[in-house]
Amino acid sequence: MPSTPPQQGDPRPHRVTGVGSGGAGHSARPAPRPARRTAALLGGAAALVAVGVGSAALLMSPGPVPSTPTSAQHITVTPTVPLSEPDIVALLHRPPDFGALTVPGRRASCLSGLGYPAATRALGARPIEVAGAPGILLVLPGGSATELTAVVVAPNCNAADTGLLAQTTVARPDPGDPP
Repeated sequence: MPSTPPQQGDPRPHRVTGVGSGGAGHSARPAPRPARRTAALLGGAAALVAVGVGSAALLMSPGPVPSTPTSAQHITVTPTVPLSEPDIVALLHRPPDFGALTVPGRRASCLSGLGYPAATRALGARPIEVAGAPGILLVLPGGSATELTAVVVAPNCNAADTGLLAQTTVARPDPGDPP
C-alpha cells in the first residue's frame, strides 16, 4: 500500500521507513570495542604509575647540591714554558742564573713548595717573563731518568706560595749528545 502524504489536519503520524524503533540511523553511535576500552584503561593506569614513581623519586631525592665557588678556585691550567725544548736543554750547559732565588735558603723553600726535597739541585736556571710577569725558570730532574721538568716561578717563590707561572716536561738528552 502506497503511503500518501498527510494532509493538513490529517491525524496520521509521519513515518520514516527503514529505521528501527530506536530512532534515526544517523544519530546512532557504534558500540565501544572491548580492545579499545582495555587499551585506554591500561594507558591510564601506566600514566598513573609513572606519576607515582616520579613523585616518589622527587620526594626521596636528597635535594639540590649547593655549588661552592671554592671548587672552581682549585681548577687551574698552568701554561707551558715559553722556550723551545732545545733552549731549555741548553740551560744545562751553562751556569745557572737564579736571579731573586740566588740565596740557597730561598731556593730550598721554593723547591719544597713545588714538592721537591729542599736539597734538590737545579740543573739550570735563568730569569724569564711569562705572559708579562717576571719569573725564574728552573730546570729540575723529571719524574723519570729520561725527563726534565722546567718550571717558571715568581721571584718571591717560597714554600707557602710558589707563584707557579708555567711548567713543561722535556726529554733529557743522552749524556753522550753534544751540547
